[in-house]
Amino acid sequence: MEELLERVAGGDRSAFDRLYREFFGLVFHTVFTVVQDHAQSEEVTQETFLELWSTAARFDGAQGTGARWVTMIARRRAVDRVRSAQAARQRDTLIATRAQISTEPDPSEHVLDGVQVHQIRAALAQLPPEQRILLTQAYIDGLTYRDIAAAQGVSVNTVKSRVRLAAAKLRGLITR
Repeated sequence: MEELLERVAGGDRSAFDRLYREFFGLVFHTVFTVVQDHAQSEEVTQETFLELWSTAARFDGAQGTGARWVTMIARRRAVDRVRSAQAARQRDTLIATRAQISTEPDPSEHVLDGVQVHQIRAALAQLPPEQRILLTQAYIDGLTYRDIAAAQGVSVNTVKSRVRLAAAKLRGLITR
């Protein structure tokens, strides 16, 4: 095999053809054990032989056998393919997650559904400041009743009833 690699390094196409025929099985098997997909393994095998054609001059018999060198290149290419596929899946997952987040309505959209923004702003301006602050915290800022209760020093049930009262008053102002 070392002689074949030397001849391939010199540009000998017949030597490359022989290298391909003799070592296709070894390269394919090496790649398939890593990639675990037949079509992908065929592609990586072809890429391995292209690399062998262009880098055969780098082979150094003092570092090991030709078969070991070919196997090392095949394994490296296979691992690169698997890592590339994993990175692509992670990118796709991240993009899908971001798309999902961006399409979900934020809390303020629940208040604004079906009503004109200027109507709500005008109605909010008519509410007493305490009620306006409560509705803003609960529906626009997205604070929980517990967070609002802690900030105001009152019970959660008190916050719930005040928010309900403020919401009812706001609805009344909007429908007028």
